[in-house]
Amino acid sequence: MFAAAIVFQMCASTVFAAGDLPNLDEARRLLDEGKAEQAAAILEGDLLSRAGDADYDYLLGLAWYRSGQTGKAMFAFERVLMADPRNEDARLKAAQISAGRGDAAYARELLVPLEGQPLATAQQQELEKIRAAIKEAAMGGTLSVRGYLLGGCGADDNVTSGPAQSELLIPALGTTPFALGTARKGRDIVGTLEGGLSLQQAVGEDTWLTGESSLHQGFNRLRKDVTESYVNLNLGVLRRSGREFFGAAVLAQDFLLANANYRTTLGGRLNWIHAFDNDSLLTAYVQHLAFDYSGNALDNATRSIAGFTHETTFGDDAGTVQYGVYGGRELAANQAHFSYHQLGGSVGGSVAAGKDLAFSAGVVYEKRGYDAVDALYLYTRSDAAVSAGIAADYRLSERWHFIPRYTYTRNISNMALYDYTRNAFTLQLRWDFDNEKN
Repeated sequence: MFAAAIVFQMCASTVFAAGDLPNLDEARRLLDEGKAEQAAAILEGDLLSRAGDADYDYLLGLAWYRSGQTGKAMFAFERVLMADPRNEDARLKAAQISAGRGDAAYARELLVPLEGQPLATAQQQELEKIRAAIKEAAMGGTLSVRGYLLGGCGADDNVTSGPAQSELLIPALGTTPFALGTARKGRDIVGTLEGGLSLQQAVGEDTWLTGESSLHQGFNRLRKDVTESYVNLNLGVLRRSGREFFGAAVLAQDFLLANANYRTTLGGRLNWIHAFDNDSLLTAYVQHLAFDYSGNALDNATRSIAGFTHETTFGDDAGTVQYGVYGGRELAANQAHFSYHQLGGSVGGSVAAGKDLAFSAGVVYEKRGYDAVDALYLYTRSDAAVSAGIAADYRLSERWHFIPRYTYTRNISNMALYDYTRNAFTLQLRWDFDNEKN
């Protein structure tokens, strides 16, 4: 059946090629006139039927490339090379895109078959420019800067992450139910301001320095005592060897509650990434964090986690799927009943529903088992938490996105004080920045 499908596809391609030549001729004319976006629009109409035809894929890749859609163009040029490895123009364009991304190793790999081959004058000039770009990437290249700004508002039915009951019977506090007061479940109107910045600088042929930072400020209309904000900073190095990547990073966070420092976190992370191909990555990691609670040293703790994730991207930006598992242990420095071991897993993904609309969803499950008898309940605590979210991303323009988002959290505990449900819905507006697109 597989062989028959290939034969059918080859025959179908021949029929389509004979019937759709006017589209190719019109696309060539538009490209010659500098109208790359119009050429791409014409060619995209035949994508399902013509993908795999080297002539069609090259024209489509050229139209996408000249209209600034280099990710899509790379897929098209790679399809050309799969069907016709001797296509010098497609090979040069794919190498040019790779060099522009700072991927000197892959760009150099693409150029190997051209060594010693006679090239036209224009092709030779293009080859020299690519070699210069590869050298620049290997010796440092251009600093890659990406970032975003986000604002949002919505409603949260449990900003305190507290139980729904107004009072609970807690054994260590006597036989009279204890009034929870402000610790119980609380609804509120919420807002968010957030910004992030990601930097990458090549310092060698296959080595990059990386940096990420983000700032989050939450707002509550009523419960300002549980307003959360934080600052994250990650600095690291990434090294490539063939299809393997090795990374190390220093992690830091300041977490504020009601605009006062609540917790400071310092730690580190080691990553190993294996690229099966351009669309599939396996990441394994180990991470260690130390938590310092400035207002209550009794809560100080350390956490160690190991896990892996696998991510697959579908061609032409159709969507992604990611899943992973992790496990670890948190050790409380002074209160053994807060120490626990954890095991969790996650699955999520996104799918495009048109040129400017995408949907995403994800679920995380985590099981926690505590080490010692709880000081309040006089028996050992056990929790199971489920977090799920769905979102739509509507692209208003090249940089602006409108994002409705819903999240659900359910912590199931054998102790009523820690058993809660939380629902939040927000409308967000995000602006993206990427210096490589400027």
